[in-house]
Amino acid sequence: MGKASDVTIVALLAIGAMAVAILAIMHLDLLLAAIVVLVLVGLLALAVLLVLGGLAAVPYYFAKRGQDTHPGSYSLEQLKDNRDQGRK
Repeated sequence: MGKASDVTIVALLAIGAMAVAILAIMHLDLLLAAIVVLVLVGLLALAVLLVLGGLAAVPYYFAKRGQDTHPGSYSLEQLKDNRDQGRK
């Protein structure tokens, strides 16, 4: 009795899959439009997340920069040579 119910379930799934395929073929233009809209919404959401992530990084940068750093221009004589520190 278990095999008959398995066959029935598989047959119903196959009929359902064929019905969905026929429905998709009948409304192919709407299906393609829906896919395009979904892809565009996904890309828009990704762009919004990237912009918000970039904006969120600005305060983090200023917080991590520290108080001892002062913006400005420096000459080459004012910079330390890091090659000597690596050899020690």
